[in-house]
Amino acid sequence: MVIGATQESSAVAARSFVIWGEELSKKGRYGAAEKLYQRARGLVERTLGPQHPMMAEVLECYSDLLVRTNRSAEGIAMKSRSEAIWRAYAARSCRTLVQAHPFPAYCAEREGSD
Repeated sequence: MVIGATQESSAVAARSFVIWGEELSKKGRYGAAEKLYQRARGLVERTLGPQHPMMAEVLECYSDLLVRTNRSAEGIAMKSRSEAIWRAYAARSCRTLVQAHPFPAYCAEREGSD
């Protein structure tokens, strides 16, 4: 999938928000970090979609913050959503790779002769 200039700049901005959020979180500035994660989440959702792998990254980092700030239930739910996005993305990627590069016939023949 080729993304447009708007989507690309949104992805870069969202990644920057996450990086800064992680830095602020390490320094104990949880409120400021959370605002950045929320901005990243909204930006990715609007421009790339709720099932995009970048959304999984944002949710993963945000969930860590929630757990650290004693909001484990929210954090665990968010982490589960992140993992579901990654599973769906991996399944699509693997299918695409297998379709593009099918298992060579000679490998299948060798496997059966073992």
